[in-house]
Amino acid sequence: MNSYHVLELVGEGSFGRVHKGRKKLNGQIVALKFMPKVGRSEKELQGLKREIEIMRNLQHPHIVQLFDSFETETEVVVVTEYAEGQLFQILEDDGSFPESRVREIACQLVSALYYLHSHRILHRDMKPQNILLGKNGVVKLCDFG
Repeated sequence: MNSYHVLELVGEGSFGRVHKGRKKLNGQIVALKFMPKVGRSEKELQGLKREIEIMRNLQHPHIVQLFDSFETETEVVVVTEYAEGQLFQILEDDGSFPESRVREIACQLVSALYYLHSHRILHRDMKPQNILLGKNGVVKLCDFG
């Protein structure tokens, strides 16, 4: 944790919590996902480590990029690129999107899924909560389940 400043809490769920953070020395804004080890079975921890290893090798404009991961005594911490909004929250707040925007989102998601499937990877947890919107409305798929 010595390499990052933890800023504000941006999300919380059964998996743990996500904070907006800043990398020391270069100021890069990142997402820090803190997942407690306590209360998780060995199988769950192995699944989490497998997801991290899968994400480490992915390079696609519509998949959240993994920058770093490490463990503390009590948590697994995953550092990824920071995306501004969650599709779920935007839909809840705004109610709907124009058809042209839905088409853009769908095309970006299809591109991300095609990339994953061509690398023999299934997402396994597709839902609006796992679709983030980055700068300029770029779709970012996250949380592979």
